[in-house]
Amino acid sequence: MKHPAISIQPIVRPLLLLLTLTCSVPAADPLPLIPWPQSVKEGEGRYRFPEDVSISSPAELRNEASQLTRRLTTGLGRRIKAAAGGRIRLGISTALPPEGYRLVVDGKGISIEGRDPAGVFYGVQTLLQLMPPAVYASTTAAPVPVEIPYVTIGDAPAKEWRGVMLDSARHFMPKEFVLKLLDVMAVHKMNRFHWHLVDSEGWRLEIKKYPKLVQVGQDQPAWYPGEDPTDHSIKVNYHYGTFHGGGFYTQEDVREVVAYAAERHIVIMPEIEFPAHAMAMLTAYPEYSTTGKVPVAKSNHSPDLINVDEKSIAFLKDILDETMALFPGKWIHFGGDEAPKGQWQKSEFVQQRIKELGLKSENELQSWLFGQMAQHVAEKGRTAVGWEEITQGFLPDGAVVMPWLSMKTAATVANSGHPVILCPTGPLYLDSYQTTDPTDNQALYTGPFTLRSVYEFNCDLPEVEPAMRKNLLGAQAQLWTELMTKPEHVEYQAFPRVCALAETTWTSPEAKDFKAFQNRLAVHVKRLDQLQVNYRKLEPPAPVAWTPESISPADKRVVLEGRTRMDLVPGIYEAVPTYQAGAFGLWFDRMELVSEGKVIAEDVHRGFTGSNPQAQIYRLEVRENVSGATLRAQADSHEGTDSLGEVLFRRAK
Repeated sequence: MKHPAISIQPIVRPLLLLLTLTCSVPAADPLPLIPWPQSVKEGEGRYRFPEDVSISSPAELRNEASQLTRRLTTGLGRRIKAAAGGRIRLGISTALPPEGYRLVVDGKGISIEGRDPAGVFYGVQTLLQLMPPAVYASTTAAPVPVEIPYVTIGDAPAKEWRGVMLDSARHFMPKEFVLKLLDVMAVHKMNRFHWHLVDSEGWRLEIKKYPKLVQVGQDQPAWYPGEDPTDHSIKVNYHYGTFHGGGFYTQEDVREVVAYAAERHIVIMPEIEFPAHAMAMLTAYPEYSTTGKVPVAKSNHSPDLINVDEKSIAFLKDILDETMALFPGKWIHFGGDEAPKGQWQKSEFVQQRIKELGLKSENELQSWLFGQMAQHVAEKGRTAVGWEEITQGFLPDGAVVMPWLSMKTAATVANSGHPVILCPTGPLYLDSYQTTDPTDNQALYTGPFTLRSVYEFNCDLPEVEPAMRKNLLGAQAQLWTELMTKPEHVEYQAFPRVCALAETTWTSPEAKDFKAFQNRLAVHVKRLDQLQVNYRKLEPPAPVAWTPESISPADKRVVLEGRTRMDLVPGIYEAVPTYQAGAFGLWFDRMELVSEGKVIAEDVHRGFTGSNPQAQIYRLEVRENVSGATLRAQADSHEGTDSLGEVLFRRAK
């Protein structure tokens, strides 16, 4: 897992992104669509669904018609038939952008045209979101009434790579959960699933030529006391570098998952780690390690590295060959991160090999090994991907880099001409705290990386030259499972933040609006309910927020006011300033509740919320029933005005 000690990177305001479609900013009460489309024009009238629904589509859209039929049948209880000139018409239009679609609902019925089958599929997802949340149910007892507004939507994604990474190595994730995650990704128009299948704590992919790989750790517990982040009765004690039981995907399992993903226009990128994070691999086959011995140091950052002799290279190629036979997608991830070079430095054979190859260091040796494997997969039409550390030597032509430590590295790599997938620790590592609330189930990594911080993440790095922006493929969220033992824990950490990332990668920056997103999300979570997703419940919208424009440039002071939008009863309430983004935090001096011009509760103390947020909680005691009080805060920033955040307000627990 990639977890340095970090502070939140400043998030720069989104730049204008030129699109082939007209963009529109969501209205105050927009249609509850996530991600928000590029162009929405509502008409006058509503289309009422009949009990018998006819769908017409060409043969090449059979899959998309089938996906729509399944939802309408199981969720809404409709009888579906195929018919020329049906009330729902699916078609292809090459005039649209890649993955783009045009959805029209009017008195004639529903028309969805896409540039390609993926575009039609995304149009279908938007159509489903215009329907009652029950459309996502697994079954229905009776037909559900459906009326949807007349609307014309033109849409296409801002980014090519809209991804989620799931770590199945540390704690095994059942196949059924993987399929469910793919379903929920598809609802959000996400199209890349990075599957972390092997690591020090477990090897989860069946390789028939090397059967012992999946046998390592079979006799160990699947999880240990203290590894349940929801159980506050046990002290957190994550067993880094300990084998986590059995559980693996057979090759038949993988074929099923790959086919399932393809039906939803999701490409799976498998990750086969080398030269490090190899404890499980080298325990099974120590003859391919640098020392030739079974690893003894149990660590997440295992010091054991694969050797660079001919038999070890052939071993890796054999594994990659079986992997490529299972995963037809373009990308194969090689890992390449957190590889301590001590064993290579001490090995006479490795040092001699460095000299023979004309290399200068162990980092260059890792680059050479990466290049050998990249060439091997390229011969079969594949592209090699690696974490940020693969830039420490030299990069093979065409290699894709996933920067997680530094967005400066991301910009440098993109400017050099290499494709980049953004996956920064902050805010896209979702094994992180989601809130500053100490009573929340959040015994995890770092943060908080809030819903808003994910939403405000800028995929268009300003340091990248305009001509090189094409190298910024997009972004993905990481779900590392050292800290999440069960599927319900993964869901809790992923959602609704993945919903925010879906909009961040699909919707153009100038069409985004966080408050509008919150309003739409309040409806959208009802769809997650139907999909039985264990998401983190939404917090009430913050009464007040601050931006750089809120802060006086002269004295760096800010006064914030906003309605609490809730009736207050006697008791203790909490106001929680939460830093979201920017270069600076704020110092808060006072928090007040005001009703009819009078201060009815206050808390006066100096508290800081900053780059490693530890938000101060202001406790406000209400002594009588109050309807609709105003929350007022006073704060300042000594350093500058580049700060963004909000003040949450809630009843004390």
